[in-house]
Parts: sequence; C-alpha cells; structure tokens
Amino acid sequence: MVSDDSAKITVNDQGVPVITGADFKVRQIAMDYMEMGNDVAGIQRQHPFLSKAQIRLAISYYLDNKKTFDAEIEDSAREYEKLHRESAASPIRQKLRERRAKR
Repeated sequence: MVSDDSAKITVNDQGVPVITGADFKVRQIAMDYMEMGNDVAGIQRQHPFLSKAQIRLAISYYLDNKKTFDAEIEDSAREYEKLHRESAASPIRQKLRERRAKR
C-alpha cells in the first residue's frame, strides 16, 4: 500500500492524469466518485490494488479539475452513444439479425 506522503498524480505521455505507480487513470476514480460519492472504502473494494491515500488524492484531483473531467466524461458518453447507434445499422449487424430471425 501507499502512504499519504507518497501518493502522487502525474500526467502520462498521452496527457492523461494517472495515479503514479499504479498507472491508473484518475478519470476512472472520478467516475466511481460520481456513482458512489465519497465512499473511499467502496471505491477501494472495486480497485483493491489502490490505497485509500491514492483514492483520496485522485478524488481531490478530480474535484480540483471537475469541469474538465466532467466535460471529458460527457464527451466520451456522447461518442459511445453515437458509435452504438452507428453500429446498430452496420451491414454485419443486419446480417446477424437476419440469421437470428431465421432460427
């Protein structure tokens, strides 16, 4: 586990904030925080390889940069929905639906 003093956030080569040493995206902790609130123990149960210090630091980093993270999360959700809608109309999916209907 990581002590409070050694927990750090760095920005990786792709410009993504990560928990140092775990190479775990702060964004994932932000999404967990949005879902679970400030339940550090609950978040740690989902990611047992992270210390409570790392999780608290990631939450703090998220809250300090909330507008940026929230915009990125919203953009990703919109992109996911767009790709999901587009894939529903793909020729491969259409063939699969036709095959299932013949059974």
